[in-house]
Amino acid sequence: MSDIVADKQNVNAIYDAGNYMDIFEQDLAEAEKEIVISSPDIIQKKIDRLIYLMKPRQEAGVKIIVITENPENNTHGNVMFLQSLIQQMKDVGIIVRFTENETEHFAVIDQLLVWHGGMNLLGKEDVWDNLMRVKDIKVAAELLEMALAQGVKHYD
Repeated sequence: MSDIVADKQNVNAIYDAGNYMDIFEQDLAEAEKEIVISSPDIIQKKIDRLIYLMKPRQEAGVKIIVITENPENNTHGNVMFLQSLIQQMKDVGIIVRFTENETEHFAVIDQLLVWHGGMNLLGKEDVWDNLMRVKDIKVAAELLEMALAQGVKHYD
């Protein structure tokens, strides 16, 4: 296998709940400009980890945006608890936006590297969920445009 093919295999891959985390966290740690994570569900453990991992990136000037569902519209979780998770992110400088519509599951790093699939990147994982990791500026732009077209709003 040529080096070019091997490199493509390393960039374009399908991951599941059992093998994505180390590579995803490495991608986050290597971000240079911007990270956008869209996750309908959020849980304490993953928010704590995000805050911990992102501190050095934020100090380096990386902008971090989390898109999630409006906690006021949540029917299966504790609204006050979800609001506290959102506040924790805001308190450390993470921009939180929410949508009234169905939220996609994705992350876009530096408007180039895309993680997309059925996995809640900041929420509870399901063993059947999977993610595709693709380096493609057009896919990244389309996902970001789609998220903004869904009525994403600032959380105040």
